[in-house]
Amino acid sequence: MEEGKKPGDYVVTALAGAELPLRPSLSLPTDLLTEYLDTVNRTPGATPPGCDALSLVEVHLEEELSTADSDGRNHTTAVGVRRGRNGEVEWFAHQEVPGEVQRADPGQNLEWRAEPPR
Repeated sequence: MEEGKKPGDYVVTALAGAELPLRPSLSLPTDLLTEYLDTVNRTPGATPPGCDALSLVEVHLEEELSTADSDGRNHTTAVGVRRGRNGEVEWFAHQEVPGEVQRADPGQNLEWRAEPPR
């Protein structure tokens, strides 16, 4: 992980030893993170039983940074907390649009049937 341009901003270069080529930005400014955690902890039902807000943030970070698409890559470009349009702190995650998914060779004589053959 590398320091970002502003306090609380980071660039994630790898996760669990695996390089993240998109180098997603991680935004966790102390004031916004604290406000977000307080809000989640005060909201009934916002966290699963036995889980606090910080643990939930850790789970979300792990999911956003480790989940791979059908192409085997993670597409996250930015994740963290920010102040939303309504003035409240919110969780956000942005992903790049994956490129064209590899399709079967059209010359393979494939056929799709809506009903099983009789």
